[in-house]
Amino acid sequence: MSPRIALLLAALALAVLAPAAPLMAQEGPQRVAVGRFGGPQSARIRALLIQNLEENGLEVVDVDEVVAVAERLLDGGRIQEDDYPVIARELQIAAFLDGRVRRARRRWTLRVTVRNGADGLRLGGRSWGGRTIRSLRAVRRNGHARLQEYLALAQTPAPAVEAQETVADPNADPWYASGEEEVPPEGEGEGDDEEEEPSDDGGDLGYRPLRFGLLAGTLRRSMQSTVEVDSAYRSPYMAGGTITEDREYTSGGLGHMELGLMVDLFPGAFLDEPVVPWLGMRFRYRHSVLLESQGPGCIPNEEPPVPAGEPVARGARCPSDDPSFVVPVETTQQELYVGAAVDANVGSTARGPWLQLDLGYGFFHFVLDPDDLSLLRRQSIVPPLRYSYVQIGAGLRYMLHEVFGVAARFGYRFGLGVGDDAKRIWGTKTNEIGGFTVAGDLVFDLSVLKEGIFATVGVEFFRFTTRFRGQTACRVLECADYELWEPWPQEGDDVSGGFDDPVDDSYLRLSIALGYAFQ
Repeated sequence: MSPRIALLLAALALAVLAPAAPLMAQEGPQRVAVGRFGGPQSARIRALLIQNLEENGLEVVDVDEVVAVAERLLDGGRIQEDDYPVIARELQIAAFLDGRVRRARRRWTLRVTVRNGADGLRLGGRSWGGRTIRSLRAVRRNGHARLQEYLALAQTPAPAVEAQETVADPNADPWYASGEEEVPPEGEGEGDDEEEEPSDDGGDLGYRPLRFGLLAGTLRRSMQSTVEVDSAYRSPYMAGGTITEDREYTSGGLGHMELGLMVDLFPGAFLDEPVVPWLGMRFRYRHSVLLESQGPGCIPNEEPPVPAGEPVARGARCPSDDPSFVVPVETTQQELYVGAAVDANVGSTARGPWLQLDLGYGFFHFVLDPDDLSLLRRQSIVPPLRYSYVQIGAGLRYMLHEVFGVAARFGYRFGLGVGDDAKRIWGTKTNEIGGFTVAGDLVFDLSVLKEGIFATVGVEFFRFTTRFRGQTACRVLECADYELWEPWPQEGDDVSGGFDDPVDDSYLRLSIALGYAFQ
């Protein structure tokens, strides 16, 4: 073979093999390095991402190995953009992944950025976010899929070649005289982070699986109605007529104090991928604190005469002959409500507006001890009332600001009963009961103090309306005529007296709540 032909074949071989040299490093699985993530609970999230990358055929280089090479080649200094190709060439790495976990207010976010091993430039990144740290576990499922767009662009650096000095052409035009606009390299001047994409869970719409708190406030009662009583029980005790009197109970000032507990439970919101997070249950309970009632004691000489032959004296039930004597009446008040609830965000952010619906059972008891009531003057006797009802309600809540919002709600109550004592005192055939409630709240998100803390300040007005019917009954199971609660006027078998109009029993509540919303 002539020397000229041999030289030509050698040149052809170099021309074929030389372009392939940079690609030889990409044979086999793509090698990537996943740096240590920053932020709270980031180590666990990083491990989940690595698992997903390896399951999709990538070879993840141990981060300690990357650190060791960096210390050896870079004298232990901080890695700069130009240093990445040096490390990538040594370890045949195509891409470097960096990540950071952040927690702001009520939202967790993860940002992962892909850096090209060939030149150290950032190719782009993806974000994950949600209301809990569990939302970020989506990287275990789709980390590689969402980063694949940038991983496909990443390459390992070409093998190092000896630099050749270039000499500028002294006859060439300077760059500023070329007449062409200078175009920066692709990617230069662009922001490091692209706009965050919507998270896999649809963003944080504010659903909370559990909210509970303490309630405190005041409750003021106002009840007044007129009643037709038998003139035989009023001086001068003449039978056959009626007398109109008032029956009322009015609290002093703002009323009495009450304490309580609230719980809202939405089980579907506990799941990593929430299912009907807006459907749950609502529980409320309140009880009176230091509630006291009193009334004027009956006076023996104002009591109706006792029929001849009865074994008791006139006014035997009265505790004193003193007209100024006051009888303390043991009084308690308690309220409970439990029902199904819908708390749905119909807006596009956690601020709402939120649509609230509920359907449930409740009771409200305002109980004055019957034994104490029997010592009062007849005009002052107001029965213990034990309302039970089914409520259907609706409301709206909207956060005007991240820490401040307003809420309003309305409920209608279908009455089920008023209690046996109330029927014995004001009418045994009573069965028409209804009511409503209307309320407004100021809502405060106190997450600046501690994540999940909230408070409300509210006012509520509610009323029960009862149509009392029928005759009164004994104070005990069996009794003589003189032991009856005051009987209403009667014509034949029909009651002609008592309450002609429904009785409105109204309440005004001022309350505050301090609670915690489980994230």
